[in-house]
Amino acid sequence: MRFKIEFLREATETHSVCHARSVRARELEVAQFQAMAWAQDAKRKFGASGFQIRWMEDKGRIVFVETFDEPPPSLH
Repeated sequence: MRFKIEFLREATETHSVCHARSVRARELEVAQFQAMAWAQDAKRKFGASGFQIRWMEDKGRIVFVETFDEPPPSLH
């Protein structure tokens, strides 16, 4: 496991994790895309309002935080 995605009830509060999933991605961008793919489910089931991504190979350091305030990017 290289990254861990933690969905947050309060996106500004790092200790409000309501659901977490591991992702076996080598690049942060792939982990971000996976988090966005899981976002609707996390919002509906757990009341998530954002997510943070931890890099597990660096002692679980938070490397990315995103809120659900903005609509997700569309793919063309």
